[in-house]
This record gives sequence, structure tokens and C-alpha cells, in this order.
Amino acid sequence: MSQRSVATKRSTAGQPTYRRRIVAPFSTGAWSVGLVFGWMSLYPTLLPRAAVIQGVITALSTAIGLGIGTLLAWIVRSGFTLAARPVPTLPGRIGRRVVLGATVVALVIGLPWWLARQNAQRSLVSMERIGATSIVSVVVVALVVGAVLVFIGRSVAELVRRIDRRIVRYVPRWAAFVVTALIVVTVGTVFSQRVVWSGFVEWANSVYGTFDTGTPPGIEQPATTLRSGGPGSLVAWDTLGYEGRNFAGGGPTVAEIGAFVGAGRTVTEPIRAYVGIDSVGVPSDSPDLPQAQAERAVAELDRTGAWDRSVLAVVTVTGTGWVDPWFAAGLEYMNAGDTAIVATQYSFLPSWISFLVDLDKAAASGRATVDAVVARWRTLPVDDRPRLIVDGISLGTYGSEHAFDGPTLADSVGTALTDADGVLYAGPTFANPIWWQVVDGREPSSPVWHPRVGDGLRVTAMNPPGAADGSPDAVGGRLPGRNMVYLTQPSDPVTWSSVSALWSTPRWMRGPRGYDVPTDTQWFPVVTFVQQLFDLMAGFSTPPGHGHNYNASIVEGTAAVAAPDGWTAADSARLTDLLTATQP
Repeated sequence: MSQRSVATKRSTAGQPTYRRRIVAPFSTGAWSVGLVFGWMSLYPTLLPRAAVIQGVITALSTAIGLGIGTLLAWIVRSGFTLAARPVPTLPGRIGRRVVLGATVVALVIGLPWWLARQNAQRSLVSMERIGATSIVSVVVVALVVGAVLVFIGRSVAELVRRIDRRIVRYVPRWAAFVVTALIVVTVGTVFSQRVVWSGFVEWANSVYGTFDTGTPPGIEQPATTLRSGGPGSLVAWDTLGYEGRNFAGGGPTVAEIGAFVGAGRTVTEPIRAYVGIDSVGVPSDSPDLPQAQAERAVAELDRTGAWDRSVLAVVTVTGTGWVDPWFAAGLEYMNAGDTAIVATQYSFLPSWISFLVDLDKAAASGRATVDAVVARWRTLPVDDRPRLIVDGISLGTYGSEHAFDGPTLADSVGTALTDADGVLYAGPTFANPIWWQVVDGREPSSPVWHPRVGDGLRVTAMNPPGAADGSPDAVGGRLPGRNMVYLTQPSDPVTWSSVSALWSTPRWMRGPRGYDVPTDTQWFPVVTFVQQLFDLMAGFSTPPGHGHNYNASIVEGTAAVAAPDGWTAADSARLTDLLTATQP
């Protein structure tokens, strides 16, 4: 037997097997940290959680805590070893008893406390209470998901350990540590980017790209020349995408609008213009696509006679190309159909995926479309052109804001209200540049979730009618002059979540909590960030007026920037009831 083989046998002698490492109990220190992280995961954040979601959050948080605890224990042991001093430890039996006792207390006290807090939070957002059986679901899901995470984590650790043992045969200990770290970082980066991330993007494009070729049930190609995809359109029906066809082929009819406004008003058939990703013959990944789409959109407005309408709205869509039907139909009902709405599509992926891969496309699309429409609109006589409204919801607000973003809030608002007669943004995202200028520039007495801006800037943040924020229940008609209106809700994770929650207290926790957010929320490093990730996924799970559901506010917001003369709060309430009954 060679000397290298003997050395190899000696270096692995007494080492636990892979199976033993996988099932070995955690150290007292590691389990203590994991238990604390698991306890912290039970605290409420922006939105209530279903039992299954809480189980996953608890499993993730506990697994992260176990990993951190294991790392800290290794650092402590290494320090004592380098100092040639014995490592202090609790007697095994005492340590296990302490951890076991703490775990039992956490289960007996923590889970019922979680249930009580969840039901209290549900009452704040008008959701149904959950029963005591939810506790069982939390425990089962946490155990199953936690076991999977521990298995994956320990398998990776064992692989790293084996690589390190091989390298240390040839180089000094410190050098082996550096080499192993470089290998892990390199392989991890390549694997995550070229395998996991690329595979995810390819899967998303395949699935949602196929979906985008479909047509919503009940939607047919328009028979009117006033819609994109209809007779004489410069945009082919089959290039509009799923949401483009939904927009161009949907909306209220002349008869439905007439029934709402009454016999005393003249009703006009609304104009809806839309340009899809495939509508202009430019590759979807080309930097020239946004400008080509914007030019085609203006040509569609020219063709349909949109400049002769009383109101023209430029909508920046969400990830899938979705135009909020509450805004579109509400604007048309409100103005007796004497309207035109134009939008362009930059993606077919859901907003949460678009936020990861298409932010630049959203900004480029919003900027190009708004700039092109504004440029054409300015060529018209001031007294003989439509009232120009810029609108966006969710990711659409992010794209649209980039048409006006300036170095200061005054610059941004000044540009917006020079280029348009009114701006309406619902549910701005945590990445929006102008929204954070508004929050940072608010009056000190106003909370982040309802900022008030002074210095004569015409920026208004509106909460849902009837919200307990001290604002009037209804605005009534259009606000005087030109205005930039934000619709916000304290419990909206799309607005308030941020990566900085990993290491610092989120802004929504500083100062008074919003009217639909629990007062006993607490920030915990790492854990709060994990909780907010799941809040983002649950944004639409709440009733209107909470979370990311803005249906309760859309009509009021639209009225504030685009209502006709004589429009009242009662009209807004009546229209909201109609849209509640007819819109998804």
C-alpha cells in the first residue's frame, strides 16, 4: 500500500459517515439560535398568513437560524483551537434538556399566540378567522419543509467538507480554506446563474409565452374601427397578446354606458388602442422595440381620432400586459365614453417575475410611450385637445414614473404636471424613484403610509374611502388644477417591502403603524425579510382596500384627475358598486 493511500486512510479514520452526519442532532448552540429564529417567524408583518405559509416561513427561518448557529459554533471552536485552549461546553445532558424545555415552551405558548395574533390581524383587513386546527398544519408543514431544508443544507455541507479534506492533503490548512471557499463560491455562482436562474427564465418564457398566444374566454375580435385589432387597425389582432386582446375586445358597451349616465348625456363609443410585443416586427429583446411600439401607438391614436376626445389616458401596463379594467371601464363610464386609452406591452411574464427580469423594459416602455404621446399632444391647440391622463398600477407605476423622474421631487412633479393634466398611480412599488421622493419629502407629521407634501407641490396620497386615516371619506369631483395622485394602502407589501429589511427596520415600522397593520409588529434581521417575501406573494389575497387590492380606491382616484364637471362623491359610490358587480 502506498504512503498516500495510508495517509488517506488515516485522514478519514474516525470520520462520521455521510448518513450519520445527515441525521446527527444539532449542537445546543445551533439549535438555540434556530429556535429563536423560529419564534421570531411567528410575529405578524403586513398581511395575515395561511397555516401552510406560516409553516414554510417557520421552517425557512429555523433552518437559517440553525445554519447561523452552526457557523457561530464553528467560529468559536476554531478560535479556542487556535488559542490552544479547551472549548467550553455544557454537559450534553443538561444542554439537551434546556433545548428540549425551550422547544416545548415555544410550541405550547408560541403557536396559540400566533393564532390569536393572526385572527386579530385578519379582523383589521376584513378576512375570515382561522381555527385552532391551523396550529396542527403549521407544525406538520414546518417539520416536513424543515427536514427537506436540513437534508439539502447538510448534503451541501458534506460535499464542501469532502472537497476541503482532499485539498488539505496537498496545501497548508489556511490555503485549503481559501481554495475551498473559492471553489464553493465559483461553483455556487455558476450553478445558480447558468442552471437555476437560466432554467427558471427559460421555463417562465415557455409557459407564459404560450399562454400569451391565447384569448380570454368571451373575448372576440372587435368589429369597430375604434379598437386595435379591429377593421382598419394598424395592429393585427393576433399580435396583441392575451391581455392586449382582453383590453381591446373588452370594456363596457355604448348601451351599458348609456344606462349608467342616463338619458340626459350623449354617449360616445370609447377608443382603446394597444400595441403588443409582436405588433411592430421588432425582436422582443431589441432596444428599439419601445420606440417602435410608441410610434405605432401614436399612429393608432391618429387613425381612431383619439385627439378629438375629451379625455386621453396613457396607461403603463403590468408585467403580463394587463390594463386595470377598473380604471379603464371607470374612466369610460365616468366620461360617457368620450375617451381614448392607449397602452403598450413590454412583457408577458407575471409582475413578480417581470420585477426580477424586466425592470429595464418596463422603464423603457413607459418612458417611450408617454414621451411619444405627449409630443404629439403638444402639437394640438391648448384649448382644443383632450385632457391627458397618465395612469399605472403596481409595476405599471414603476415604468411610468421613469418618464418624469428628476433629481428632486419638485423636478419630478414639475415634469409630470407639465407633460400631463393629471397622473394617477395605484400601489407604487418599493423600487419607484418618484414615490420615494414623495415619502422622503413628506411633512414630518405625516406617516410614510399617508405622506402629505407641502411647498405647493400638487401631490396627493389617497387611502380608500372610509379608511381610518383622518382624511375625508370621498374627494367628490376632480381636484382643481393639475394633480399627481397616489393610491396607497398601509398593508401593501408591493409598496413597503424592501431588501433592506435584511439588516434594518423597514420604514413602515418606524412611527405609527397604518390603520390595517398590527401595532405589535417587530423587526428581526433576516426573518422579517423572509416574511415580507411571502407577504408579496399574498398581496392580492385581501379584500379591496387592503394589501395590493385597490378596487376600493380606483374610482375615487380616477375622479380626482379625470372626472367631468358636476361629478360627485355619490356618483363615485354608484360607479364603484357597478364595477364591483361587473368587473373581475
